[in-house]
Amino acid sequence: MKKIALYFFFLIFIPVSISAQNSIAEIWTEPAVYRADEQVSWYFDLTGTQLEGETDGVYLWVWFPSEPDAGNWTNSSDFAKLTLVKGNIWRMDLIPSVYFNLPVSNIVAFYGLLKNKDGSKVTNPFAPDQTPRNDIQMFNFTNIETEAIMEYYPVNFKLDRPLSILVNANKTWSNCATSAVQGDLANADNVHIHSGVNFWSVVVENNPANLAKTELTFIGNGIYRMDFILNNYFQLTDNYELKSINFLFASDNWAHLGQAAACADFIILPPDAPEIIPPELIFFPQKISKKDILVIIRKNNEPNVSQINYTISANDTELQTGAFTGNTDDMKTFINLIPLLKNITTDKIHVLLKDNNNRTISNIDLPIVDLD
Repeated sequence: MKKIALYFFFLIFIPVSISAQNSIAEIWTEPAVYRADEQVSWYFDLTGTQLEGETDGVYLWVWFPSEPDAGNWTNSSDFAKLTLVKGNIWRMDLIPSVYFNLPVSNIVAFYGLLKNKDGSKVTNPFAPDQTPRNDIQMFNFTNIETEAIMEYYPVNFKLDRPLSILVNANKTWSNCATSAVQGDLANADNVHIHSGVNFWSVVVENNPANLAKTELTFIGNGIYRMDFILNNYFQLTDNYELKSINFLFASDNWAHLGQAAACADFIILPPDAPEIIPPELIFFPQKISKKDILVIIRKNNEPNVSQINYTISANDTELQTGAFTGNTDDMKTFINLIPLLKNITTDKIHVLLKDNNNRTISNIDLPIVDLD
């Protein structure tokens, strides 16, 4: 109620002209998700407002959570001045806790407007609950800290606007083929994203050449954030038809992994896209001996996966190669280990799986157990 009261106090007691046609066309931030003590850039598209085409400067006037430029309505201070990006797009760079001179815990939302220096031209007020644009608001980290493995914002993202992906390293999964481990990624000194779009049709690998590009920002409490603009990051064309964003996380040397439940890849679908069931990789039995038939199944394969090839090796020697049978929904193979391991002394086999796009699906060692 306090925010609403402040909002109406402003409308009543500040003599400005406000109309429905004077709303800011679009607002977004970079990064899209941020804490109140982080550097952030606020972007405003002033097309269609009284400030469209303004050349003498645009200024920020905010009255919640505090009023940094109080008393200067007719002569805005220089610290409140925005930077012209291009056309009618203006940018404000700030650290919210510094700009509003408040503790981080007191900063949960922002209410204000944009104006020229003397206040004779203004935009309609902006507030976090306004739609449909991506508004200036603090992200609630509670869910990613307590429940979710991965979250992203904004939900209605665009190819040419900032997107932030959050991952809780404490809740990610790895090593599901033998003994599933949760939280191994939290042991990494650094976290990187290995990602692609449209079911890995375009890929940016986590490799030595891309470490600066793929590294995530550490937020605290095991949470890491990846910030990118999809068009720029994947070098997509302006008219690119996005069907999916696929990714997993790893340390720079791949010693630590962070995957979704059942060690599946993470997937983000574009707004309003139909839900897609993530792929599932199954090894049976979970513990194998030299006298087992190893069954490998991959269900719900990506639309562009028409074939999966396997290579079985031991002691750095290739023992067998082959291909899965089945269709995109369900592919499987049966590998008789008895003749392969009859005259070999080893405590493990190595399984490499690649799809028809030469993408590695799995690259793991499976331990060999002794028969009772």
